[in-house]
Amino acid sequence: MTDEAFARAYHALTLLIAANPQLVGFAGWPLARAQTLPQTSVPAVQFVRGWTEGNTATTAELHEAVREIADLADWRQTYSEDEVGADFLNRYGWFELVGPKGHFHSNEVRAYIAYWGENLYYPWHVHEAEELYYIIAGQALFEAEGMPSQVLGPGDIRVHSSNQPHAMTTTDSPVLALALWRGAGLAGVPRMGTA
Repeated sequence: MTDEAFARAYHALTLLIAANPQLVGFAGWPLARAQTLPQTSVPAVQFVRGWTEGNTATTAELHEAVREIADLADWRQTYSEDEVGADFLNRYGWFELVGPKGHFHSNEVRAYIAYWGENLYYPWHVHEAEELYYIIAGQALFEAEGMPSQVLGPGDIRVHSSNQPHAMTTTDSPVLALALWRGAGLAGVPRMGTA
């Protein structure tokens, strides 16, 4: 059952990427092999599992697949309580569906699924890898150095170049996003701040 659920999620992501030229152009799509990872939970899993709204017809299949594997995935949190606060950590988490340490192994691209609860501020941060955000459900205000602020909803895309400082604020809705990473720094992690 677990393998089938992850296969459905990988399939839903593959179909979504194949249908969107901007996603294909950013990351291509490698043939990735499944690998077994431990199930690791974070408090936000309960919210991901129970959230059925906020998507569109285009994103609904991936949203449902993420809900199905929410209790099975290897969830992570990048930041400490000192950096973002306890409330943030209680309503935030991500897992690597595809990548070097993902449920499907690839050294070419990382595909994260990330969740932030409503009314959260994700402070300014940077990372070496180039990044594309694709909103699966909900909405948030995205900010990035050198770019206008923009509220993104399901199906919307935002690209950040290498080491471009960026931040995000959720509204009265949570947000579930696909984050694709490529290029140098693929195995790195974000750093708080603007440098």
